[in-house]
Amino acid sequence: MIIFSTKISRIKKKLNFMYNIKKNKRTMKRKIYILLLIFHTLFTFGQTDTAKIHILDEVVVTGSRERVELRLLPINVSVIGNKQIKQRHDASILPLLTEQIPGLFITSRGVLGYGVASGAAGGISLRGIGGSPTTAMLILIDGHPQYMGLMGHPIADAYQSTFAEKVEVVRGPASVLYGSNAMGGVINIITNTPTQDGVKGNALVSYGSFNTLTSDLTAKIKHRGFSATVSAWYNNTDGHRERMDFEQFGGYIKLGYIFSEHWSVNADVNITHFNASNPGTVSSPVYDNDSYITRGMSSFSLENTYSKASGALKIFYNWGFHKINDGYSQGQDPKEYLFHSKDIMLGVNMYQNISLTKSTLMTIGADYQLFGGKAWNAFFNENSTDIVDTTMNEIAIYADFRQKIMDIMTIDAGIRYDNHSQSGAQ
Repeated sequence: MIIFSTKISRIKKKLNFMYNIKKNKRTMKRKIYILLLIFHTLFTFGQTDTAKIHILDEVVVTGSRERVELRLLPINVSVIGNKQIKQRHDASILPLLTEQIPGLFITSRGVLGYGVASGAAGGISLRGIGGSPTTAMLILIDGHPQYMGLMGHPIADAYQSTFAEKVEVVRGPASVLYGSNAMGGVINIITNTPTQDGVKGNALVSYGSFNTLTSDLTAKIKHRGFSATVSAWYNNTDGHRERMDFEQFGGYIKLGYIFSEHWSVNADVNITHFNASNPGTVSSPVYDNDSYITRGMSSFSLENTYSKASGALKIFYNWGFHKINDGYSQGQDPKEYLFHSKDIMLGVNMYQNISLTKSTLMTIGADYQLFGGKAWNAFFNENSTDIVDTTMNEIAIYADFRQKIMDIMTIDAGIRYDNHSQSGAQ
């Protein structure tokens, strides 16, 4: 029994030894496999084609009038996406831009609204250029200029977030493509366009301090090549001070049709009306002013997109009606003295991008604008007094040449010729 037990114990030792060898081999194999996996990961990461990664970079149009990857533009462009706009839930698009765009400053007035004339806000400056009036910062909606045809400055309360898909801001001069109004920069509001077939809609209502109500309703329809977007809004507040109330309502309609793989057409109309009160200084019994403003914007665009060429023909018409009392004391009828004005802005933009090579892009274009209006003072029980009644026009041609070098650098050169009916050519 002792001899037999000894043999069994020896056999067990041999089996354990062989098992340990196999176990060590398996452990070694695991270690080698892990090391190979780490080495392969590092090697693959080091050899990854960076061009494929950058395909996911933001694509913008404002800095070049052509869909270009953000990193390849020769100027600074910031993008505010749809997700950021929706999460903010602001009636106006401008407060979000103030928070998100480096170097952009927009003066604010109160709980809602910017107003116009004395006591108003909405002065826009970028990197110190602009201010009030804002004549060196150009605001676009889908590439169409937006400013008061008589005074030459944008109306801050006309730019609603409900119809904005995203916003592109050129942080620097863009006068070759957009003219002298873009000396400080460009804010381009790109509107909603349905991308999937079907009917979709959303509504938003909020209520807060100072009886502040904001609301908007949007419906989108797409069927094959046809698309439509309809929006309406109403905003109202008592304001944080007496006689600081603000009321606004309006609507927006956009229709589009894709004829083929290469051609599409869009048309839209946007009308907004607002009433704003400015109480003046705290210590003075003199009220500053009340304003009653109606702004309208409409456009038509025909666009083409090919593998080596793209461009558009854009026609737009903007108009406005304004009534403003320039200050009155308590007990005085605010309608005894009113400043009236009306303005128009008609324009045509044409441009075509041509890819001469895979790395070379040329843009040629022409712009025509007719703008002006009439302003007069209306006194109670008296004849009105005309201040100005004028119309001006401007025509421009331009060319821009862009060369990409080894996917790491872009060289841009451009020239623009403007001929203004008042200031001449430059």
